[in-house]
Amino acid sequence: FGWFMTCVEIGTMFACALIWEGGAAAFSGGSKDAAAPEDVAARRWYLVGLVFVIALSQGTGSVALQHVNYPVKVAFKSCKLVPTMLFSQCVNKSSYGTQEYAAAALMCLALALLGLADAAHATHATHAYGLLLLVVAVCSDAVVPNFQEKLLRGLKMPLGTMVIYSNAGSFALVLAYVSFTGELARAVAYLATRHDAATGLVLQALAGYGGLRCYLSVIRGLSGVAGVLTTSARKVVTLVLSFVLFSKPFTAQHAAALLLLFVGVGISLRAKHRKPR
Repeated sequence: FGWFMTCVEIGTMFACALIWEGGAAAFSGGSKDAAAPEDVAARRWYLVGLVFVIALSQGTGSVALQHVNYPVKVAFKSCKLVPTMLFSQCVNKSSYGTQEYAAAALMCLALALLGLADAAHATHATHAYGLLLLVVAVCSDAVVPNFQEKLLRGLKMPLGTMVIYSNAGSFALVLAYVSFTGELARAVAYLATRHDAATGLVLQALAGYGGLRCYLSVIRGLSGVAGVLTTSARKVVTLVLSFVLFSKPFTAQHAAALLLLFVGVGISLRAKHRKPR
């Protein structure tokens, strides 16, 4: 039920955003939001694109878990920093030097190796279709923060309004899809007999909304690439906690990956320090 899980997650984020931003009045965008006509038109186009890539990235990522194990998904998703930087140059006219791309590539490689180190101990088989879905998920996921940055920083769209509109559109899109395919009816019938699964799904979505607000605050204050770097750091914390909470072997691959990660971070800090202000 990968698409249904996506539908619940996005729908919960839409409901939370609507409540957080003060109800239906948030759809007006606020009386203080006096955008120029050309900016209003640009917002609409970027919102339509954002609605589509959010639905595509989350849906394909969830469905991929039916065909690959979770560490492989983590490895693939860890590689989105470089395409995010490439899209940032196109969408937001950002500029990055050779050192910054080298640092990003090293960090992506390190995070991917960490995921694959865990994948070596997994029992779930990996299929080519799942890998194809992950490629689609990573590419569309790399577009998401850049469209969000364009709307928040370039077109000065209020954060709450963007969250409400983008999640409302994505929710409607995914809901229509699961209704058409019959996945909605099958998932509801399953959850009627598994209340624990329904509770876990809602709690996961609520936690996701909390993370989304923090993530978007980073994008609005810094950039889309900074947001992706933040989520990459989260993966490292998750890995460390997994060693603390579960009995897992620390292998030479883990050590090599962490070393690459520290080198990548060091190069990134050096590049930012030397970059002209």
